[in-house]
Amino acid sequence: MKAFVYIMIGIIVFYLDTLISLVIPFHIGNLTFILVPHLTLMYLLLLSIYRPFMVTLLLSIFLGIITDIYFGSVYGLYLFGYISVSYTHLTLPTTPYV
Repeated sequence: MKAFVYIMIGIIVFYLDTLISLVIPFHIGNLTFILVPHLTLMYLLLLSIYRPFMVTLLLSIFLGIITDIYFGSVYGLYLFGYISVSYTHLTLPTTPYV
């Protein structure tokens, strides 16, 4: 049941990320700025702090594939990006070296 909740929250965050980037472009003179908040990446980072490694890894693979299929510029870009960020975030030391 918890895995279903994590996946549903991930899908909702993915669509919120897409909607925010479509709704909030702003113009200054002749320039157009589009803000991309990357809420999916932030969700994976928060999940990697509080949940086990395999949960974050599987969710990063799932959300990376969905993002690659949806945006479709270079397949595998978001997949390997999400996996590498969640893995390196998990392998960093949690206690400071004194």
